[in-house]
Amino acid sequence: MTVACNECYWCARHVGGINLWGNITLLIVKLLGGMFGRSQALIADAVHSLSDVIIAILVIVGLKVSSAPPDDDHHWGHGNIEFIVSAIIGALLVCTAITITIVSLATIIRGAVYNPGIPAVWAAAISVVANEIMFRHSLCVGEQMDSPAMTANAWENRADVYSSLAVLAGVFGARIGFVVLDPIAAIIVGVMIAKNGLGTLTSGVKGITDSAFDNKAMISQLKRMVTKQQGIIEISKLRGRKVGQKLWIDIEAMFEPQMKVSEVKKTINVIRENVINQFDGIGDVVIVSRIPGPRLKEI
Repeated sequence: MTVACNECYWCARHVGGINLWGNITLLIVKLLGGMFGRSQALIADAVHSLSDVIIAILVIVGLKVSSAPPDDDHHWGHGNIEFIVSAIIGALLVCTAITITIVSLATIIRGAVYNPGIPAVWAAAISVVANEIMFRHSLCVGEQMDSPAMTANAWENRADVYSSLAVLAGVFGARIGFVVLDPIAAIIVGVMIAKNGLGTLTSGVKGITDSAFDNKAMISQLKRMVTKQQGIIEISKLRGRKVGQKLWIDIEAMFEPQMKVSEVKKTINVIRENVINQFDGIGDVVIVSRIPGPRLKEI
């Protein structure tokens, strides 16, 4: 677990528990506020919080498993579990969004709408503030750890902020006479949840399927670092893959043919150490040496 300071280390250790208990508290607040305040939108948001509780548990388990060191069965470590967790989070959010939307549309069609009470207003306002705090905390930890699962969880909290704002607007609108705005706000919540869920699901699937590492600035810097080493003619191939929080890099470099084997090995070790020291979150660097082959004469 790579973090910047002792404070970051404390946050990284406790962020899962903070999110879990925070979401459990919000689940209770929204459910009570929705029931006593007669708000369809707030009850829908409470269902969203239930999915948040499940997500928080998945993140805790995922981070614990992904931090396990490589073993005989997993030579690149267990980091891909984070992408699996991200994909599960995305799928849960999409299912939650579909459920909320269907129930809200059915409420509008039946005409079973109510004028929400003050408890719904307070519950929605508390949800906005609490989710924004959890978003900022989780995003900070996710960026410091370069954790896909934690970053996905952070942006899920930001989606909660927007959905709670929509609920708050719907409840206010319903209280001034536009009662249909409460279930409409619930539908808006569902759309927001679906959008965020699809993004998280796509990100997780890309990680699981080893999509190409596309940090162009880092790739250019790596190429410059390698080619400036004495004896390197050019880079034939450079590729990377994310395994959870770690980046594994493969480099195929063309060496000058007159170099000795010992010199090539020394250069490879220097490049590997430089890359690991220069960039954070490097799992390992594998460098394959090549020498120019004989060119065929034109006929």
